[in-house]
Amino acid sequence: MLNTIAATLVPVAFVIYLGYRAGRLKFFGSTDRALLTRLVLAWLLPPLLLAGILQTPRADLVDYRIPLLFVVGLMVPYLVVLLGCRFVWRYDLRTSTLKASLLAFPDMVFMGVPILGQLFGPSSLYPILIANLVPSLIILPLTTVLLELGSDNGKSRGLAAFTKTLVKAMREPRVWVPFLGIVAVILDFHMPKFVISSLHLIGSATTGISLFVAGLIIAEEKVELTKTVAVDALIKNLVHPVAMLLTVLAFGVAGVVAQEAILLAALPSAVITTMFAEEYGLLQSESSTTILVTRVLAFATIPIMIVATHHLMTA
Repeated sequence: MLNTIAATLVPVAFVIYLGYRAGRLKFFGSTDRALLTRLVLAWLLPPLLLAGILQTPRADLVDYRIPLLFVVGLMVPYLVVLLGCRFVWRYDLRTSTLKASLLAFPDMVFMGVPILGQLFGPSSLYPILIANLVPSLIILPLTTVLLELGSDNGKSRGLAAFTKTLVKAMREPRVWVPFLGIVAVILDFHMPKFVISSLHLIGSATTGISLFVAGLIIAEEKVELTKTVAVDALIKNLVHPVAMLLTVLAFGVAGVVAQEAILLAALPSAVITTMFAEEYGLLQSESSTTILVTRVLAFATIPIMIVATHHLMTA
């Protein structure tokens, strides 16, 4: 087990560190980072996801519990944080919304694909795809509309912002390309081996480049460690996976998919939250520092989750 953890996390840490050093030494700027991010999301990740879907057993694709598992496991924590911040701690709507995104939206692309890919191989890509649809189609549009509603002209822009964000998400290759694979598998369409090999050839670059970009992001973060940030990081890295564990048990899902779901919830906060913070001039320092702290803390908490879920799933 220790060898598995080391073989998974040490290469991840190494590539992130390379990206961090490149960022600190100014080899890459914010424009370069944006280009690399677009390369991963639009050109490398979709073929990788498609290859994973085409290698997924048909029985997994038609199992309704897996999509429902991620809808509940990601949306319930989001809504709990949102409503708790709004009505218990009495934050305004925009602050409550940003906190919900920060604490319930894991970074499944830049951290999930590399880590779970190392642990589970191509079989990990289907759960990542399904899990990533929840933020793409629900969390991001909902966050956008709530942030707009919390602004001065929110009532006039809320529905328009939601529709625009949803349409934009549906047009992203990482959303619609894998659906082609789902249709092919359900229809039992046999894909030639050279097609899978071609998809893997371009898609395999996703892991290294996404981790390198994560290092570039860390190099640019403004660090201001506070008690609130520490609490946020612990909630994201420990409480969220526990919530997913309860969801897994409630749905009766077991095996690799259950383990992956819990590990996905244990991933650091998604980088896009800092973009919302910058756009709306809200919690910039807190969100940036939380993004960084959850990544550092993940190298301690993810091994714990790997060990815990291994014993749980083999019990």
